[in-house]
Amino acid sequence: MKKASLNQLGAQLAETLAPPAPVEEPKAAPRRKRSESVLLPFAVNPAARKQLKIMAAELGRTQQDLTIEALNLLFKHYGKKTIA
Repeated sequence: MKKASLNQLGAQLAETLAPPAPVEEPKAAPRRKRSESVLLPFAVNPAARKQLKIMAAELGRTQQDLTIEALNLLFKHYGKKTIA
């Protein structure tokens, strides 16, 4: 039995792998004027803060955008209007 060349193996691998699904870019929350917003001071553990900071960098979004998204998911979970 003849051994397959690297080129043949690469071609076989390329045939079996499906192209990646297109990634939908998340839409950032619309910016509000400071006069239309209030601050919500709350404490989280340092590991959660670090993870939020890393996620924001990986996703190219602000920590505020991600926190607003989280609030809206919480509201939706409890059957409330997503207004954050």
